[in-house]
Amino acid sequence: MNKVKKVATIGLAVTAVVGAGFTAARTAGAEPAPSYCAEMPDAVGLYVGNPVTRMGFPVGRVESIVEKGGHVEVTFSTDGDRPLPADVKAVTRSKSILADRSLELVGNDTSGPTLEPGSCIPLQNSRTPKAISEVVGSAADFIEALSPEGSADTVEMAVAGLDQALRGQGDNARSMMLHAADAMESPDKFVADIGTAIANMAPLSEQALADWAAIKSVVEQMPDVAVAGIDLWPGTIDVCVGIGWLVATLDDIQRKYGGDIWPFVHGQVADAIALAAGRTGEIQSLVATVPSLAAVADQQTRNAGGLTMQYTPPTITLSDEDADRLCALLDTVRPGSCTPTESGARVSPTGLMDLVLLNGAAQ
Repeated sequence: MNKVKKVATIGLAVTAVVGAGFTAARTAGAEPAPSYCAEMPDAVGLYVGNPVTRMGFPVGRVESIVEKGGHVEVTFSTDGDRPLPADVKAVTRSKSILADRSLELVGNDTSGPTLEPGSCIPLQNSRTPKAISEVVGSAADFIEALSPEGSADTVEMAVAGLDQALRGQGDNARSMMLHAADAMESPDKFVADIGTAIANMAPLSEQALADWAAIKSVVEQMPDVAVAGIDLWPGTIDVCVGIGWLVATLDDIQRKYGGDIWPFVHGQVADAIALAAGRTGEIQSLVATVPSLAAVADQQTRNAGGLTMQYTPPTITLSDEDADRLCALLDTVRPGSCTPTESGARVSPTGLMDLVLLNGAAQ
């Protein structure tokens, strides 16, 4: 009996040693699971040991969750040697309204660049859903904004203000509804009026399109025109001041001489205008000849071979004594107009004309 027990004990020991060696060999020969990390906005509902999934199927587990200032760094490992694309995205999802979530990796397997083990999915490629508490909190904030505590600006006050504003407007609202109903009873006329308005605007639109280059040029030059207008504005003020002085002067003339001016304007001036209006053809023909006469006169005076006319002032013969007395008299009228010569005295035509005019004025 003791021999049987010894044999059984030796067999169990050998089996345990062989199994341990096989397990150690298998463990030593297996490769470690690749590890990655993801920068998440938050880790609500995410715990160590939660599954990592792709298209809903588990492919790994969450190894650690570490807070990194404004975000959370989630380290996870994946089963097998399936690579992750370089632009893979990380999303936390939940199958129910409960907070327990899994880490979902989103991205198609391609032959392009892959995410190296030990690398992190950046924060811009990570998304987390809003928690129920955040949604409820947002609703509470909205309600509080509508009706803040200790404030008179409440929904009740808004409804009361609307009631006060609409009070007494029933007749106007009824009239508006009746007019709208009348328009809807005969929509053809209403639609026809709209069509007519659109059709009448068509030429304006076509002309605007045809002159669009000019319109664009005007709009583009408006800033320069505005700047020039600012520079010229003082001149406009001066013009307005001058117009004020002119009006004041005209008013002064009207007050002092209006009684003499208006009868003359309504009398002789009106008759002259009426006469000129009745003979516009003759006046037009007369005025039309002025350029021709001016051209002929200009040609005769400027060209060397033009028509000329010689004029010799009249001369008279006087004795020396008479000539001296006449020359002295002319010099008193206009000094230097009479010049003594060996044969008598020479009087310029201008001096003679002055003598005639002065004599006529004296008479």
